[in-house]
Amino acid sequence: MPNKGKFIGGQDNLFVPDAPTIGTATAGNTQVSVAFTAPSDVGGDAVTLYGASVFLAGATINYRVSVGTGTLSTGGSGNVYFIDGIPTKTLSLIKGFTYVFDQSDSSNSGHPLRFKDNGGSSYSTGVTASGTAGSASATVTLVLASDASEPSSYYCTVHGNGMGNTISLIEASASTDPLGTAQAGATGSSSPITITGLTNGTSYLAKVWAINDYGNGPLSAATASFSPALHRGIFAAGTTGTRLNTIDYVSITTTGNATDFGDTTLARQVSPSLMSSSTRQVIGAGISASVTYAVTLDYITIANTGNATDFGDLSVGRYNANACSNATRGITFHGDQQSGSDVTIDYITIASVGNAIDFGDMNTSPNAGGAASSPTRGVRFGGSSSDEISYVTIASTGNATDFGNMTVARYHAAGVSSNTRICMGGGENGGKSNVIDYVTTASTGNALDFGDLGINRQGTGGTSNSIRGLFAGGEGTSNLKNNITYITIASTGNDTDFGDLTVARTSMSGGSDAHGGIA
Repeated sequence: MPNKGKFIGGQDNLFVPDAPTIGTATAGNTQVSVAFTAPSDVGGDAVTLYGASVFLAGATINYRVSVGTGTLSTGGSGNVYFIDGIPTKTLSLIKGFTYVFDQSDSSNSGHPLRFKDNGGSSYSTGVTASGTAGSASATVTLVLASDASEPSSYYCTVHGNGMGNTISLIEASASTDPLGTAQAGATGSSSPITITGLTNGTSYLAKVWAINDYGNGPLSAATASFSPALHRGIFAAGTTGTRLNTIDYVSITTTGNATDFGDTTLARQVSPSLMSSSTRQVIGAGISASVTYAVTLDYITIANTGNATDFGDLSVGRYNANACSNATRGITFHGDQQSGSDVTIDYITIASVGNAIDFGDMNTSPNAGGAASSPTRGVRFGGSSSDEISYVTIASTGNATDFGNMTVARYHAAGVSSNTRICMGGGENGGKSNVIDYVTTASTGNALDFGDLGINRQGTGGTSNSIRGLFAGGEGTSNLKNNITYITIASTGNDTDFGDLTVARTSMSGGSDAHGGIA
């Protein structure tokens, strides 16, 4: 373990902690949550705080190269490379970064710059030469892998090693970052630590360290690279009269029309259920195009557009099912089976493909309800002209428990949620509804009036982040809808126009990478 170089009683006892073990970096909108495990050796005193910093990953560094008279790195004098004006510069290059050596200066004519490995052989991995040294736009690009161990030197292919010098490869850290400091950082008493103020679309990596009374410990290993992005909402499947495999997406924090994401493996309608973590969404249940009760589960990676991939199967095929999830586990509440309604609750681990596992049973049996969740509770509401609300604790298998009642009994309502509140919008009970009501997720009790949808509709899809809830599509009084509207979950009131779906449809489901307070 590192020490501070001081002595107590003739023995060096002032030790800082070892580095923590780095975990996963979960990126969100302009932020990242960095997980880690505390070091087993905390040094000479208990850890008082942890720090986390993010650094640019895969940044491009430009070097200006010229040739002039100087001292050869092998001894004597002659033509040497000047890197940013410094002759035979010893280079320290950061793993995972890209380096562009600009050889357009006319003095480079006849002196092509290249690299060698530790054994003295030519090194070409990640090396691209463009143009002729000494001519306009001539460059040599070196792309270093995050675990690179070479090259060891740069040299002239015509005049040998003396024109260049050695290269050392180092890990990204606060002292090696090209801007001289970490891009952003934060401290905390435990894992995870959330760092804000990042730029969406920029690639970063993160490291953590432990702090005790004797100082800062060393930086941990780096996370895998990550890129913050606007939270995405997903609307999947549904029907226009023909069952669809359409997947749309929107950026929840902005307004605008939906964009095509890809297709599900199976066209389906009637409340196909979505379960999502911060990275993945799983789609299941519904009635497929061949009028079968779907058992198939699909999944998509939310950050990457494209078609869905097979995940596994539900315990039984069903439609009019509902689903919700926390960051790790997805819950599918009962629905209609081929043989009639059931009370089964299944669950999956979202990060691991495989079949659903029995969770428990519903306390009541109305189908065609809605569902949403906080990080701890999954809440199911309404269905079959019912006003019943039930809940489960997502992390613990078991039967559902009574929560309270909706303000208006209805089925095919959509749910959106923050980490504290669930809002239930639309539905039908003898007519299409515009009602939005809400509950405080941690406290059982009856729902309260929130406001109204601008359109009476049922079969809408709901998606949300921790601030905003979106309602999309559905069947109106006389036609199908493509409207997307939004509410601010913490503030009661009516919905506001957001944009349009790619296809007007009903009987779809929604989800996101930031629902219910998971990001």
